[in-house]
Amino acid sequence: MKNTCSARKEARSLLFKLGCTGAVYSVVNKNFGQRDSEVEKATGPLCGGILQEGHQCGMLWGAALAAGAEANRRMKDPNAATSLAISAARDLVDSFTQRKSSVNCRDITNCNQKSMLGQIKFFISGKPLNCARLIGRWAPEAIAIANKSLAVTPSNSETPVVSCASIVADKMGAGKEKAMMLAGFAGGIGLSGNACGALGAAVYLKAEKWFRENPEDRRFIVPGSEEIMRDFLIENRGEVRCSKICGKTFNTPEEYSDYIRNGGCSKLIDLLASA
Repeated sequence: MKNTCSARKEARSLLFKLGCTGAVYSVVNKNFGQRDSEVEKATGPLCGGILQEGHQCGMLWGAALAAGAEANRRMKDPNAATSLAISAARDLVDSFTQRKSSVNCRDITNCNQKSMLGQIKFFISGKPLNCARLIGRWAPEAIAIANKSLAVTPSNSETPVVSCASIVADKMGAGKEKAMMLAGFAGGIGLSGNACGALGAAVYLKAEKWFRENPEDRRFIVPGSEEIMRDFLIENRGEVRCSKICGKTFNTPEEYSDYIRNGGCSKLIDLLASA
């Protein structure tokens, strides 16, 4: 009970400092005995559902990042780490949908935060307090789900398990650790079919690079990130959802990996990696 209350209190206090993504990433990562302030800061553009576009709630992106980082620490084999990260992310999405009928920020807040009017509505209608209540309730659940999911040993697979988000990270020169941290973004976070995980990875990595070069900056949306979104939308004719882009959803990491390894989304991955 004490740990639950502590996580709830800490998540709420960090919400207004790091944003929803960084706050959940921080408390889940802390549960694993880790701290990475660089990642916390770079998660800002994922708040509000990727650049405030209203896609998956930033809390989900943050929890998936923390689970992916821990999966990498526990598993020496990249296939096993990727499979574990994707499975944990799927469990986190399932947990979140038990609290909210939609995982999308715009549905939860009923506000379009890309517009000035939407931002005004968000604040004057008390939505930040609603988000604080939600993060206080879900952050302890996210910790529990991540602990449970990551304790499962992935089954041996003859098929190499990959993640579009990790491939983007690798092509952008992010290194194995960051590539594995992002692995759970696959298929719209945990193969859920929501907004593209590779897009989320590219936006995150753009921010990480910016803050590494500009450590004193405090902005949430960094230069160049909106151009990534623009090019992505042009390429996909305005579509962002993985299930629509791929024309299907995936039941297992192996099924999804077959699609990616056989050239699925290759053009899109290259486009994002060029950012």
